[in-house]
Amino acid sequence: MKKVLKILSCFLIKFKFKNKRRKGLILVSVLMLGTLLISCATAFTWFVRLQVRSVLRERVALSNRSMAELLSEAIIRAVARYTERTKGDSPIQPAYKPFVIPINELGIWVLMVTPLDDKLPIRNLFLPDGNTERGELKKPWEDMWDAMRHRELINLVLDFLDRNTRVRVGGAEREDFINRAPLDMSELLIMDEINQDILYGAGGMPGINDYCTLWSAGKINLNVAPPRVLALLPGLGAMQAAALVEYRKDRVLRSFEDIQGIPGFTAKNSTQLTNIAGFKSRYFSLRIEFLDESEGGSSFNIIFDRNSKKIVRWEES
Repeated sequence: MKKVLKILSCFLIKFKFKNKRRKGLILVSVLMLGTLLISCATAFTWFVRLQVRSVLRERVALSNRSMAELLSEAIIRAVARYTERTKGDSPIQPAYKPFVIPINELGIWVLMVTPLDDKLPIRNLFLPDGNTERGELKKPWEDMWDAMRHRELINLVLDFLDRNTRVRVGGAEREDFINRAPLDMSELLIMDEINQDILYGAGGMPGINDYCTLWSAGKINLNVAPPRVLALLPGLGAMQAAALVEYRKDRVLRSFEDIQGIPGFTAKNSTQLTNIAGFKSRYFSLRIEFLDESEGGSSFNIIFDRNSKKIVRWEES
């Protein structure tokens, strides 16, 4: 501010006024120039402050990301060791309960691991040839489309995903079909017949994403599968699915002998489920959240493969 006033004073001393009219005009011009200079100085000050804040936020974000990477590596190794000693992976086990890590005055980290392999394995719909539909998944796949009221898409989506270009009955082959396992569920939107509502559900109607998952080794973990998915499995229905969900609330299912203790289940049910269901998970989700009131916090949603001990998906916000 002092520098601005000094500039104005020098400007007035050097300039000689011939008459009052001209003096007034020049004075107004000088005042306008002064106002402009002050506005520019103020704007520059705010710009600097915003830049500093942005740099600080970037520094915090980078620090959080680095910490999340370290935490995720440690947790993945711990889960891999833990699952080697267990015969079932269930959310009720202590290892999969949320836990908190305080970091002095900086805030706290909240971490939670969840077993996956909980839905129909869309990447494992076919036998190793990539074309022949797995027999144990054929009826669940058809029943899923019936439940979504889109039976006309049963074979069309299979043609979209299989490796060959032979057309199935009721299907089709087009140039934009990927003819491989999807890298992301959103790839199904390439098809003209699939929209956001069919993929993610709408108006109380479930979508493909509610029934299928990318993150599965090929079998559905009965400890974590939701009721609507359980109801699709061979030998099961809505009532038995509900009974299984109730039964596992305080029990970890480790073998087919365990489910035979559920009313309505028999050895026949176990035989029908052998090739499509199991009790362990290969894929897990990990949520890491940093809670900090001053900076608003940040969160990381991670999916990892316990077999390879590698992260297969990383999202942050």
